[in-house]
Order: sequence, then C-alpha cells, then structure tokens
Amino acid sequence: MAKAEGILRLLLVDDSLTEADNVTNTLRSTGHAVRASRQDSLSGIEEALTNQAWDLIICRAALAAVPPRELVNFVSRLGKDLPCIVLTSSQDDIEELYDIGAQDIIPISDGRRLQFAVERELQNLFHRRLARRNERALRESEKRSRLLLESSRDAVAYMHEGMHIYVNTAYLALFGFEDADDISGLPILDMITVDDHARFKSIFRQFSEQVDSEPQTVSVQCVKADSSVFRAQIEFSHAEVEGEDCTQVVIRDELEHDNLDTELKLLRDRDFLTNLYSRVRFVDELEKTAGKAGTGKGDSALLYLVIDDFQSIKEKFGLGSSDLIIKEVADLLRKEAADTDLIARYSDQVFTIIVNSDDDAYVKQRAESYRNVIANYVSQTSSNDVDLQCSIGISRISEKLSTVDAILNDADKACVQAQHAGGNQVTRLQTADTESDDNAVKQTSEWEVKLQDALKNNDFSLHFQPIVSLHGREQQLYEVLVRLFDQKGDLLWPDKFFQYADHFKMMDELDQWVITNSLQRLAQHQQKFPKTRFFIKLTKQTLCKEDFVDWLCGLLKENGLEGDSLVFEISETEALENLEHAKETVAKLKQVGCEFGLEHFGSGLDFSATLDSLDVDYLKINGTFVQNMAKDSENQAAVKAIIEMSKNAGKSSIAEFVSDANSLALLWRLGVDYAQGYYIHEPSEALDYNFEDDD
Repeated sequence: MAKAEGILRLLLVDDSLTEADNVTNTLRSTGHAVRASRQDSLSGIEEALTNQAWDLIICRAALAAVPPRELVNFVSRLGKDLPCIVLTSSQDDIEELYDIGAQDIIPISDGRRLQFAVERELQNLFHRRLARRNERALRESEKRSRLLLESSRDAVAYMHEGMHIYVNTAYLALFGFEDADDISGLPILDMITVDDHARFKSIFRQFSEQVDSEPQTVSVQCVKADSSVFRAQIEFSHAEVEGEDCTQVVIRDELEHDNLDTELKLLRDRDFLTNLYSRVRFVDELEKTAGKAGTGKGDSALLYLVIDDFQSIKEKFGLGSSDLIIKEVADLLRKEAADTDLIARYSDQVFTIIVNSDDDAYVKQRAESYRNVIANYVSQTSSNDVDLQCSIGISRISEKLSTVDAILNDADKACVQAQHAGGNQVTRLQTADTESDDNAVKQTSEWEVKLQDALKNNDFSLHFQPIVSLHGREQQLYEVLVRLFDQKGDLLWPDKFFQYADHFKMMDELDQWVITNSLQRLAQHQQKFPKTRFFIKLTKQTLCKEDFVDWLCGLLKENGLEGDSLVFEISETEALENLEHAKETVAKLKQVGCEFGLEHFGSGLDFSATLDSLDVDYLKINGTFVQNMAKDSENQAAVKAIIEMSKNAGKSSIAEFVSDANSLALLWRLGVDYAQGYYIHEPSEALDYNFEDDD
C-alpha cells in the first residue's frame, strides 16, 4: 500500500526524538517515503488523529505518559481503523500487549521484524480500506442505477423465469399499463405476438442456458395493453436483483428510436475532432477487455499516450492550429495501428490504445512504433513547423490488474514517470524498489511542499475570462481561472499542478483559496459594476464537504455579497460520479441564492437523465463539440442537439472554446445563450472587458 501510493503516513508515539528517528530511518531504508509526526501525549495524539489521516501507529511500550492500552482504547473510541505496532525492550508484557489489541509487539532492536510487520499491516489495511470503498461504491451504484432506471427513456424490466418482477415507468408507458401491479407476474411472452413466440423462445432459451453469455437482441412484434402492435427490439442480459439471478430486458420501439439512437450513438461513440473512439466508448471497450483478463481469458496492455508540452503549443499557435495538430496525430496513430489495436482520444492531448497481446516485447515494440511515428513527424498546420513528441505509459491488463480505474491509474503513473524523465519515452510503471520510482516519489513529494508553500505565500494567481451574452442580457459574467507562479516567476496552467493537488487531497484547500480571493475581487468590482457575477469551478472534494456551504455563507457575509453573485460549476462526469453529494450541495447553494452549472455537458451517456437528476441553471457545452464546428457538420449537429435540449429544459447554454468568427456567428444562429473563448477575450488578471460592445 505505502509503496504504491508513495507516502507512508506514520504517527510515532515516543518521547525520544532519537528513537523516533531510528524507526523512521529503518522504514525509509526499505523504500518507503515516510511522512512522520511524533507525539508524546494523549492531547497531541487526539489533535493529530482528528486533523490528519494516518496509515500506521508505532508506539514505544515504555512511554509513561501514553500507555499502549490507553492508546489502543483511545484509537478504538475515535472509530479509527489504524494498526498499532508496539516496540518493547521487555519480554514480560508481550501477552498483555497482544490482549489489548496491538497488531504486533516487536523488540526495539529488531529492525528487520519491524519492516516485515509494517509491510504486512499496511497490506491488510489497504485491503480493508479497499473493501470499504467497494462496499460504498456498490451501494452508491445500486442507488444510482435505480434512479437512472426510473428516469431512463428506455423501457426496462427484470424477469425471473420469464415473469416480470420489476418494470420502470417507461416500460409501463410503452405498453399502455397504468400501474406496475398490472404487469407484475405477467409472462413476457404475453407481450409478444404469437407468430414470434417460437423464435423468441429459441433465442431466449439459448441465452438463459449460458451464464456468461453476452447480451442478445431480437426483433419482434410486441402487443400493447389495448391490443395494438408495434415492431420493437428486445435486448436481454444477465443481471442480479437483491442477490437473485434474473434477466434484464430493454425494449425499444424501432420506429421511434432509430433516429435518436443514431444521433446518441454518434455523440457517445466518436470523438468529433479526430473521429477516433470517444472516452466513453473507450472505457466501455476497456471494461470488456479487463473483464476477459479478470477471468483468465487473455492478457493485453494499455498504452497511455500524452503529447509532450501541448499546453505550450496551444498558447503559441492558438486553439485552431492546436486542434489541427491533434487531428494530424490521430491520423498518424490510425495509420500506424495494427489490425487488433483499439485507439481512442481520451482527453485533450491524451490518446489511449489497447494492444491485444500478452507478449511484453511486442507491446513495447508497438508503443515504440507509435512514439517514433510522432517524433519523426513535423506538423505544418501553422505558419511555423511544429516538432512533436509524446510520452507513453504502459499498463498490463491481467487477472491481477483487471479493474478499469487501476489499469488507467497505472498507465497514467507510468506516463508521468516518462515525462519526469524528459519526455519522448516509453515507460512501464516502475515499482518503489527501483531508482526511477524513487525519483518519481521524490518529485511528487516536492510538489506537495510547493503547493503547501503556494497556499501559504499566495503564489497562486486569479485570471478572469468573460462570458458574453449573445442576446443582449445586461450583466457582466466572468469565469474564474487559477494559475501558479513557479520559482522563475512564470505562470503555470492547472494541468501542471492539479494532478498533484488531487493526489495529496489538497483540491478543497485550493478551492477555498480561489473562492476567498475571488469574493474579495468581486466585492471591489461590484462597487462600480454591481451586475457582475463570477463563475467558479468546484472540485469533487469540495462538493463532498458537508460544511462547505456554511463556510461560504460566512465568507459572503464578510465581503458584503449576496449569493446570487456566484455561479458554481462542476463537470458533468464528476457530478454523476458523486450524484448524491452533488444533489445535496446544489440544493444548499440554491437556498443561499447561488446558481449552478454543469461543465463539459454532453460527456455523459444519458443527457436527459443528468438533467432530471440535478437542478442546474447553466449547461456549458463540451468544448470538443464547439471547436472547429464551423467546418464540421457532426460538431454542429451535437451543439444544436444540446442547445435544443437546454431550451426544452429551461436552462441557459454556454459555448466554450470559441476560437473564430464563423463559429461565433453559427452559435448565434443556433440560439446559444452565452459564449466564451480566446476569440472573444483571453483570460486576464484584469476585469476590464467592455461588455457594452456586445449589446
């Protein structure tokens, strides 16, 4: 656990600085990056346990101020799952120490045994925490699934031995039933015309006899409650309800859904800039690949490819040219791909590739071929040639590593290692026993100090980008963006430091800094321009903090501001992943007078379900759709669909990443409410945009 995560958070209970240092040095000698705190009183221990998270407690038995029994009981009363190892110089009290709940009792001089015990307890702790996370995730998933089922436009039912045991609202509406009791226990064959019975039963029987069979689809004539007939597709798949095996059935009216399915599938499956697989579709494919590996049916590998220093390219040549560069990279990867390789655009400058092989040498060769084809290509999309390079991280997809999050995390870490080593490299994730990982851990730990110092010394900087109304609304809207000054005084963009802030669970602290300083600027600016409002991003850490809104209310009062001066934003993906917290926080913000917006709208699988689940005011259209939309009919179709959806739902739409006059004119004709992007105005430290020119 500690080696994988990089930092061992150790609480030492000892009145001797020398002895505490000996323990710390012993653990560091085995490759642990130890962040330790020494305490020698119950009050100090209470403060440490209350304010910080820990992985392990090591206590010296001879400490008079904090007897081990009191320490273990105290940790238990606080409800902390923290292993406690006791160091002793006497063999007389070993049995008693085990009785009080200590995980191990070790002679002070036995460093090797201490190392072994620490590794064991950290592994056990990791698995306990993982089990709890999985349990929480499962409960949340079940709640979310039921909510999505009820809000889904698809007609969904669950069957046991061919009988209905659950149907959603859309299913009742499709067949013309008013109440679920009217259909409970009814055989699904009663919903199908007699002419199609034999074919349906044959396909359904074959599906039911294979426990691990893939979902099956059959096209049949269905019968409604009023005896009218319609053509439908019935998809059935294996499922589980309250621990019982059953069959999930999804029924779609072919005539009604053909056009909609085509549009949604296009939005879902393809990245409109590159025409590669989208992130959503790629994750689906990765889940399938990981599932096969998890059952021992074949290993493969994930390549995580990032264009080196892409932010500098974007700043130098602009959004239009940088988009063309991304398209060129996509074309290069597509031409270089083997027949069995699966390529996607995962995010802005990130591409992901599944290589279907368990041969490590072959996987490395494939990765090098992708790296070489980019390194040897000179882009000519702008007035100047652009030399491109990339870093690639490799993660094995195997029975031991068969979850999507773990696979992506390993590949991302490997890619970061490649970038830290200078870029233009292929790297497989190194373990903490290697020098390369030691360097990565060191660099990561250095970022923790940098970010802590930056928060303390106000080394962050606020930038503001105007959001303009395309229909003459009299208000001044700015999105708040954050930058970081490095040691040279240069500004760093969030993609340089957000990953470390997230790793060290510091995003909520960064959010607080941004909000605190934003409100001070806003209070000053409203003295002259009272209609000014700020759009401020919230991270998932802040979204899940119970006391956030109370803290915000105090800050609003302190600055003499009303809640309606603020619009808080969160990405659609993070909102759906933390749905219950998001709904609760949005409701509280509404009570204060604040409004709420969804960023990157259009990334989710079911747009309507998102809108049904969250009471938001603004939909910020995924910038991928807006970029180059003037030259891309598919992007236009996506933007048009989202604008129409926002109007039907009574929401205001915002188009970001507007980079040229043609796109702006087209957005106006399509009816978007607001626009934002470098063509309108780049982010600036000054709040000096002339909104009157847009009336």
